[in-house]
Amino acid sequence: MEYNIYITNACNLNCEYCSSLFDCEKNNIPRLPQYPDSDLAAFIKRTAEKFNDRDVMLFLFGGEPTMEYARIASLLACLEQELAGYNLKPILHTNGLLLDAIPDTILSALSLIMYSINYERIPKYNLGNSYFSTVIDNALDVKKKSGVPMVARVTVTEKTSLFTEIALVDRFFDYVHWQLENCAALVNFDAFYATYTYEVRLLFDDWLRRLQDGVLLHYIPFMAVLKFLFFHDRDDTLFCCGYDRHMIFVQTDGSCYACCDSVPGGLHAIGDIAGGVEFRNFKLTDFCCRDCAYRPLCMGRCGRMHREFSAARIDEYCLLNRFMFDLFIENTAVLRKTLQRYPEYENRLSGWLLDVMEYTP
Repeated sequence: MEYNIYITNACNLNCEYCSSLFDCEKNNIPRLPQYPDSDLAAFIKRTAEKFNDRDVMLFLFGGEPTMEYARIASLLACLEQELAGYNLKPILHTNGLLLDAIPDTILSALSLIMYSINYERIPKYNLGNSYFSTVIDNALDVKKKSGVPMVARVTVTEKTSLFTEIALVDRFFDYVHWQLENCAALVNFDAFYATYTYEVRLLFDDWLRRLQDGVLLHYIPFMAVLKFLFFHDRDDTLFCCGYDRHMIFVQTDGSCYACCDSVPGGLHAIGDIAGGVEFRNFKLTDFCCRDCAYRPLCMGRCGRMHREFSAARIDEYCLLNRFMFDLFIENTAVLRKTLQRYPEYENRLSGWLLDVMEYTP
């Protein structure tokens, strides 16, 4: 089970595409948690018993959680004691700007760091002494201190370049993931489709060449499609992101949601830490995915998308991702031959990381 804990609703960035931040005062949701750590521990225990799942993927979430290191330290100390015997994996979700101040006790406890990279803040030149150098230098310092895996997560919008984003960050992180911006409409979908698919093809062609040479570039969307094309191990009627199935977002007031987006509207509310949660068990067969031939590779992309966006907007996301899937399908024979040549790839595609990523862009 994934528990995404809002350490704070405050953030030291204001990313234009962010759908998690909102006006706390206007929506009567506190900036900082108002419940004791022991209540959260008790909630996790009850949830683990209810769903027979003692795996605790603990996402330190926000806002920007590194603004509250004391709170993180207190929470981890409590949970490490209260959840002894559970499979506790703390995961930090951060923009990376304050990682130079991370306490060693917190760093040593982490199983993964997920960096949210804002490409729009990266200057076109003079990278030194900038947002970019702060994030990268902090990531490199963390790598010197710890072997914790690091994932760079970038958001692709109409104002960004996928290929440039990946080129800027992939050499500094263990894995790279990109996500198409979740928004109700684009200004010009046709123009975005043309540029995005061109850049996906550029990335794929380079990735495939390297794969054939014995180098598996850790681009999570490509790794996921390769895995599910040849080594499928999931129920493809369930959302790949874990929506309304094994993903819980715990807000600062103790309310719980199946998604971090649209919290003020309450659409994704599933309970609270006092009374527990109830999943509604949505399946892809309840939505337009029911008869889609790409479903085993895509697994629905995003639960929020299906519940909030128009059919036309959902189809746009589908068109973008089908292009990527078709690149793999068209190269099935080459990929099969490559997997036979490098059988170690199968093991590298079967780690736990894909279980905590919404791998379909």
